[in-house]
Amino acid sequence: MCMKIDLIDEKIIIYLKDTFFKDDIKSATNDVKNIFIRLITYYHIKLSGLYDVYAYENKKYGTILEIIKKDDLFNSNIIDLKIKLFKNDKFYFKTKEYLILNQFNNIYYDNEYYYIDINNIDNIIKVIEYGDIIYNKKDNYLISKLLIK
Repeated sequence: MCMKIDLIDEKIIIYLKDTFFKDDIKSATNDVKNIFIRLITYYHIKLSGLYDVYAYENKKYGTILEIIKKDDLFNSNIIDLKIKLFKNDKFYFKTKEYLILNQFNNIYYDNEYYYIDINNIDNIIKVIEYGDIIYNKKDNYLISKLLIK
């Protein structure tokens, strides 16, 4: 499983290359539990307490997990999860480097950044290191930006 992990205060953001969630919450819960086991075992991240897990899935990019610690539990060895799935979510790519995106159509500009719907990028692996993935936005997120190409 290929993943990138960002730790921000009490939030963990995990970028997964593939989509793997099935439509039922039971399978998704087992998949998330396996990721928690991997975080503890391989990455030595100490986890305990109550967590909200938001799973944003995009067929072209993969899945982004946003894990937010909500509360400590009395027993420090227990982890409790509340999972919410967002299937076929819109992802956008944000960069300051126009030359990376100039080969694509539907490029937007706003406040020194260029934006594009990730579904318009042929191979995200070639450009991902030059920008950020934007997720958890409405379908009309780019409408407030200036269309330049």
